[in-house]
Amino acid sequence: MSSYHSQYVVLGDHPAARSQALAHVPIQAGCALFSEEALVTTLFSTQKGLRCDYCHASSTQTRLLKCSGCASFWYCNGECQTKQWNAHHRRICKALNRFTASPDFQTLSESEAVDALLLSQFISQLFPKDDFGELVESGLLSTFLDLLPARHFDIPPLCRLKSAKPVPQELLTSIYSRFGNNNFVVHSHLNAYAHGIFPHASRFFNHSCDPNAVARYIINQSQPIKLEIVALRPIAKGEEITIPYLDPALSFETRDVALRSNYGFKCRCSLCEFSRKIQPAPPVPTGPLLSAIEEELREHVFALAGDTIILDIKSHPHDMSSLPQGLYCLFDPSYLPAISETFSKCSHEGQYEKAISTGVTLLALYFVIYPSNYPQIGMLALELAKTAWNRIVATDSSDEELLNGTKSYLRIAGQVLRNFGKEGDEGGPLEELDTLTVLLEKGDSFRRFHSLGFLFCF
Repeated sequence: MSSYHSQYVVLGDHPAARSQALAHVPIQAGCALFSEEALVTTLFSTQKGLRCDYCHASSTQTRLLKCSGCASFWYCNGECQTKQWNAHHRRICKALNRFTASPDFQTLSESEAVDALLLSQFISQLFPKDDFGELVESGLLSTFLDLLPARHFDIPPLCRLKSAKPVPQELLTSIYSRFGNNNFVVHSHLNAYAHGIFPHASRFFNHSCDPNAVARYIINQSQPIKLEIVALRPIAKGEEITIPYLDPALSFETRDVALRSNYGFKCRCSLCEFSRKIQPAPPVPTGPLLSAIEEELREHVFALAGDTIILDIKSHPHDMSSLPQGLYCLFDPSYLPAISETFSKCSHEGQYEKAISTGVTLLALYFVIYPSNYPQIGMLALELAKTAWNRIVATDSSDEELLNGTKSYLRIAGQVLRNFGKEGDEGGPLEELDTLTVLLEKGDSFRRFHSLGFLFCF
């Protein structure tokens, strides 16, 4: 059974849901208030051979060796291989390649295929000796069966276990009805690479599109991947702790349909209530009118000089009640994907001036949509700082406004990402943050790297 720990969280009654996680004591922003080791995980197919299948250590950090039985699982050492072999792999190893080559498996989407393997491993781990009766009552399964079942679900194909007895259909149905809704998408540096089961985290934390906490994942060699719940802001004693089941930046219709169909509830958070009020969002204009609306958005969120953020964030940009009606069109489902694509394309292709202008607008929108210290805000601010730095280097610019703007984006990135903390693999955004901070704050280093044409890659 996965182990978990928290001195900060207790379960309490909830007026609508079955229960809620409540802060047992006052919690500070950045506090890791809950942790749990994975019960079982499965890597995306694109990550096979690039990470240890047990502890998720990267092949860039350690040499991986493949399982001699199936040649489909990879391990960083014998300890990881032995642990996963004893947990579940011994019962599916020889049948694995036949299963993944089967027509039933081949027709699955990437996400469905990952879950089919995850469920196969989970079943194997739950019933190592075909003793179905005793284990239903044991701690290994009881916490998982205590989760709420989904309303609609289809059992995916399963890898045949090395077993004389099939799992009873009624028990399999009971397990899978709780399976799909309670998996977590595991990520490193916020890049998804696996699915995992963390039953206590699923049991404790309710959803909000306006959460006060988020999940991060800790990789330690030869240990199961660990989920930690991190506070985005100070949480008062007795306040409910919520996490997002979906990205709050998804369109309201996408979130609403997914939450209703998959989880059976209507989200009443401030973001959803605001979105319902303005449905359907006004269409996005084009040309000068859109430019004027985007300028209004930036002025609503930031104190600006041109496209340079010269002050810290204004108070409560996430407060929807203060949002000017003229900005409602920016909640049209087409707008955020389009501006995100423009920023990414211009940053990659060296159109730095347009990328910076677009990036500041996108950052302002993030501050409206996401709660304070949401990690995606920090990642975008870091990308914006890297883009601004690349423009300085590429144009051999000594523009003081551009340099100050770069420092401002970096300051926002540092506040958010240091609150979120270290996640996943070595290096990543915190290392980039430190490197760029040195370049901007140390005059000698700035001139040296500037003269060498030091560019950040995206």
